[in-house]
Amino acid sequence: MSGEKKAMWVLFKMDSMPTKEEMRKRFSDLYHIYRDHPGIDSKCWWVNEEKREWGALYIFKSEEILEEYLKSDLWVKEIPGRWGLKPEVTILDPGPILCKETVTQSENSWVTE
Repeated sequence: MSGEKKAMWVLFKMDSMPTKEEMRKRFSDLYHIYRDHPGIDSKCWWVNEEKREWGALYIFKSEEILEEYLKSDLWVKEIPGRWGLKPEVTILDPGPILCKETVTQSENSWVTE
């Protein structure tokens, strides 16, 4: 249905991957892109060092906005150019979205041990 939120699960699989700390730094440097995008309600980056995988879970305001994002230069050119590969993408229908805290800056926003 038009206007309903959509989720996008993004998965990068890499033969050689930076450390979790290096990935956090890279993600933090890119934080402003997603904070300032009016069609993205939330984005959670994740890293699995053991499997050499990382990615993100996005929540978009609508399917139309998600489809526009997938056609954007950022997604088509910049992201594959930045990371050296195209990610696997799965589009999902999100359930309830529960947040205990709102983060509006990247500094000190990582949940750590």
